[in-house]
Amino acid sequence: MTDLTKYNPLVAWFTLAQSVVQLTRETIDDVATFNITVKAIDTNNIGANEVEIGYTFTDNIGTPYKIIAFDSTSIDVSDIFRVGCPVGGKVGIVHKSAYKGYSIHLPSELLYRLHQTAVSNNNKFAMSILWQNDPNGRRLPFNNILMPEIADYNVELIDEDGVHFFPAEDYGQNPQFEVWQYVEDGKYSRLPVDPQVSRGFDGTIGRVLFSGTGELITGYILIKN
Repeated sequence: MTDLTKYNPLVAWFTLAQSVVQLTRETIDDVATFNITVKAIDTNNIGANEVEIGYTFTDNIGTPYKIIAFDSTSIDVSDIFRVGCPVGGKVGIVHKSAYKGYSIHLPSELLYRLHQTAVSNNNKFAMSILWQNDPNGRRLPFNNILMPEIADYNVELIDEDGVHFFPAEDYGQNPQFEVWQYVEDGKYSRLPVDPQVSRGFDGTIGRVLFSGTGELITGYILIKN
């Protein structure tokens, strides 16, 4: 049977969101950040008091915030969905959620312990990410390259958001590869070229190479299922 434990939350502990203080927001277009005093309510929770940059804090009404810094008593979070201040004085959840933290979604059994609106509210954000990712694609940026490539598909790579991942583990041996070229004004155009995919004797992908256009180009390689 396939190991499905990667789809379970790896860290999920309840905390009282105390002393919520706004840190930054210079203009209305900036993403606001907040500091929240946190401590595990129940040390039997999964990974109680464990926190790292990139984890998620979900407040009492199910709104997710990205954790961008932490110390022994508090976390700094980013309002990535631009919904405003996290609910203070109420129970929330610090978590590294399903599939190695790529998802912000939490099981309903945890969300039901928050406000009654938390389940539907959290699903709204989770579904927006699901559809946006098409499906869960990752972009590998390149700059002024003649022939864009993934030199080794089996090692850890870093996507355009700075997230480390293993493509062979996440996308298997039959992914789709596309190369998109930067045009202008933040716009990209997909190049009508298929990659040269080198495989080992066991069928595993090694190098992925695009022929390019004959000129230096900037853009990204897209990996998706």
